This record gives sequence, structure tokens and C-alpha cells, in this order.
Amino acid sequence: MSGYAGSVGDPVGRAVERFRARTGVDVAFAGPCPDAGDRLVISYLSGTSTRVLSGLTVVAGTGVGGKAITTRRPVRVVDYVAASAISHEYDRAVTTEGVRAVFAVPVLAGRGVAAVLYGALRRPSDFGDGILTSACDAARDAGHEIAVAREVEQRMARAAELPGWAALEIRLAHADLLALAGVASDPGLGERLREVCGRLARTAASASGGAARGVRLTPRETDVLAQVAVGRTNAEVARALVLGPETVKSYLRSAMRKLGAHNRVEAVVAARAGGFLP
Repeated sequence: MSGYAGSVGDPVGRAVERFRARTGVDVAFAGPCPDAGDRLVISYLSGTSTRVLSGLTVVAGTGVGGKAITTRRPVRVVDYVAASAISHEYDRAVTTEGVRAVFAVPVLAGRGVAAVLYGALRRPSDFGDGILTSACDAARDAGHEIAVAREVEQRMARAAELPGWAALEIRLAHADLLALAGVASDPGLGERLREVCGRLARTAASASGGAARGVRLTPRETDVLAQVAVGRTNAEVARALVLGPETVKSYLRSAMRKLGAHNRVEAVVAARAGGFLP
């Protein structure tokens, strides 16, 4: 699957894979919308047989996806090329890929359309309600995750008014120090490292207006969240902390439950607000 990282890109890319796995549609793809919201760029593909759709720019109001941007509602056509309810600027790309029935669902985050999620079949079809419901669910979940991720970015920008690269370096150093604390042979040294990390986290939370909420995380739960906060996968967290992958998942689930978070991004936001992470 092609794509790019970022607060919009990652949730949309995951939505494409989850949606196609759940419904079995022949093709799923998606495109984030720039801030202006006047177009989308198809950046995530699953199940395609060509690269013709990759990087395709769809202007608001045109085709299925562009119409979804302007109406902010799902749009579907039984047979794309024969459909009279849409414009046909993208017929060549659609026919080259060999898809017929297409629908598009807007991914709403805040007041705007953050992306558009597509599903397609290689035969004419009006799609079943189950497929459309699943697409809407995936789009809603992605929109929520994008909104939370944007909140993370805003908090990062406010934290101590540091440039983005400096804030990231602090968070990487914090995560690495916690990892060293977990494997330190000298218990006293490990405890001192954790104290320094705690000071960093509390200072950052205070600078960005955060405050502790009475939640208690264990040292290992904090260690795992610190690794997740700098973008590391569960496998990478396991290697950094010298833990088993299932143990990492267990600590992450426990931390999310305590923080009232529904996903990794929400957990990081809550942990930073509570002074557990810088």
C-alpha cells in the first residue's frame, strides 16, 4: 500500500486496509485533502492491479470523490463510466484500473473534509448496505483519529514554544532514557533516570497548560507510551524495552484503560496532558 506519514495520512491508510479486509471489496483507496479542502490526492491503494490511480488529483465537485467533498455525504454509482450523476474527468483512470461500481465516503474531522475513502468493485453493483455502513464506520473512526492527532500536534507546538524538531528531540531523548532506566543494572541509576524523565514530562505538561488528572501509570506503562509517542511500532517498542510483543500490548492496553483512551493517539494525548510524557 502506498502512502505517507502524518496526522491525516496514517489514520486514512489504516482505514483503507481495515475497510477492505472487513468487506472484501475488490479495490479500496483514499486521498487526503489539503487544508483548502478543494481537492484530494489519492495516496493509499489496496487491491489495485495498476498504478494509474496513485497520485491522481481529484478536484472538489468532480467525479465520485470530488462530489463527496462538496456534499459531505457518501456518493455511489452502479457503473462509473455510464453514470449520469457525476462528471467524467477520470474515466480513463477508472477504466484502466478496471473498476465499475465505485463509492466515496468523506472523512470528516472538525469542520472540514480531511480525506475521502473509496471502495470499488470490478463489476456493476449498487453495493450492499453492509459495505456502505462499514465504509462510513471506517471513515468516522479515521476522522476521529485525525482530530485527536491534530490536537497532539497543537500541544506539541505549544509545549515550551520549542521548534518542532527540538520538541521531537526531547521526546526521543525521553523515550531512550526511560528505555535505559528499564535495563540499568544499578537500581539507583535507573531510579534517577526516571526522576529526570518525570521532570521533563511535568515541565512540558505545565508549559502546554496540562495538569495531572489523578491517574497512576506504572513505570512500564509509561515506558511503553513514551516509545509509542515517538512513532514506534509495537515490535520496535518490544526491541527497545527488551520485552515480548504480547507484554508490550498488555502494558499499552492497561495504560489506555487508565487514561480513558480508545486508541494509541488518544493515549499519548492524555499522557502528555497528565504530565507523564513531554
